[in-house]
Amino acid sequence: MKYDVVVIGSGPAGSVTARFAAEGGAKVLVLERRAEVGVPVLCGEGISRKIDAWKILEGNRWIAGKMDGAKIYSPDKSCVTLDAEQAGNETGYVVYRDIFDQTLAQSAIKAGAEYMMNTKAIGLIKEEDEIKGVIAEHFDEKLEIECKIVVAADGVDSKVAQWAGINTILKPHDLETCAQYTLTDIDVEHAYCEFYLGKEIAPGGYIWVFPKGKRIANVGMGILASLSESGMVKKLLDDFIEKDPRLSKGKSLRFITGAVPVANPAEETVADNLIIVGDAARHVDPITGGGLTHCLEGGKIAGEVIAKAIKKKDYSADFLSEYEKGWKEAFGQKIKRNYLVKEMMLEMDDKTFNKLANALSKVKFDELSTRGLVKEVAKHLPISTKLNALLKHRKEIKELKKK
Repeated sequence: MKYDVVVIGSGPAGSVTARFAAEGGAKVLVLERRAEVGVPVLCGEGISRKIDAWKILEGNRWIAGKMDGAKIYSPDKSCVTLDAEQAGNETGYVVYRDIFDQTLAQSAIKAGAEYMMNTKAIGLIKEEDEIKGVIAEHFDEKLEIECKIVVAADGVDSKVAQWAGINTILKPHDLETCAQYTLTDIDVEHAYCEFYLGKEIAPGGYIWVFPKGKRIANVGMGILASLSESGMVKKLLDDFIEKDPRLSKGKSLRFITGAVPVANPAEETVADNLIIVGDAARHVDPITGGGLTHCLEGGKIAGEVIAKAIKKKDYSADFLSEYEKGWKEAFGQKIKRNYLVKEMMLEMDDKTFNKLANALSKVKFDELSTRGLVKEVAKHLPISTKLNALLKHRKEIKELKKK
């Protein structure tokens, strides 16, 4: 088996990378250890409407609901409302993640990429430290697949990058453990996403309610792994649902658990014959835990660079670094900035959250985006919180200011 490119993982980042590499003329194979693309769903299923301009997704079967804005609640239930009037395409969709992933895979296949399901990558083929391909298991059969470039799109617990000698292991402080119900027969406002903050209800994270239509929504929670104990996230989420009269009588259609990186982006995302994309590259917003938008944007950049590399027959880290430069310009600084904001928010107690929400509830935002919200949060943060963050992250703040 010989290919130009082997992509390990059929999630959004993997499929988009495969599509654009194939469109550029590369012979591409995608390996997926599960039996079906997009299943099981491991996601809150929210994404920014800015993806419309990219024209990466066909049709609209993947859309469960269009959101007009968001409501953010502090521990005392003070509410900051972000409306679509101020927003444009920064409002979002709630998606059917399985259909979303399958739509992206169909586009990759249409472009010429091949998919092998039930196929688990178990190692890399190397000759004198040069990556020459992938070793995989397909049911009971062991496969050796030769290729020029390997794409690590294998998620938050990426093994591929580690096999290549790149350390992608996360500290518990930079990892969220998550749980989510899809509840039906509930009374939620179907055009607004809801977020609930507070150390008592969600230590180091938040609770979300993402409507998927009338009387159905994803209700989930993420909390920092460093602040979590076994079973804690489900218990806290169950307590929240039980105390909310709109949700307490709901019936569960699905319950999932997972983990999300809330870290700075990986410093190394290329090596000779290797590119790392998506969650494996830590391309996730550290405040929201959302990574779908970055997966699409980063995957497109990766695929286009790979296609050029195949044509030039240059698979070196130096040539592939065009991808690294591209994603850093597109969203790298945003992730670093939001990581610092995450760190500042961890310094805040519930009393400070309440004061902040009360102040922000009177603000008319010029834009509905994480950036617009961050700018206002920074204005109203207590001096002590800012000083603590400054002392802990002087180097990063200096670097961001320079850029």
